[in-house]
Amino acid sequence: MKLSSNIHTKNIPARTVNCLPYEEAQLKGMFMRFDENGDGRLSKEELRKAFKGLGSHVPGLQAFFALFCTDRNGDGTINDDELDILVKYALKFGYSIK
Repeated sequence: MKLSSNIHTKNIPARTVNCLPYEEAQLKGMFMRFDENGDGRLSKEELRKAFKGLGSHVPGLQAFFALFCTDRNGDGTINDDELDILVKYALKFGYSIK
């Protein structure tokens, strides 16, 4: 059986072609590694660094939108309760292992 080499990928984000998606537990761990001050929360700057580490081309903008969409209590950080929401947000944008 011969597989076609003409695989269409126009509906798949470019960064996910030939990449494996992160699992939720992996993303949680990766985000929390950027908690530089160890307070258990991610600030906008820590989020920016995390998205840069994940390969975002616009990490500052991605951090802004992630904070806007996932900071439920409005304190300007992502706490442990909001981390699950952040992970789902990141998975929605197709962050993957290169």
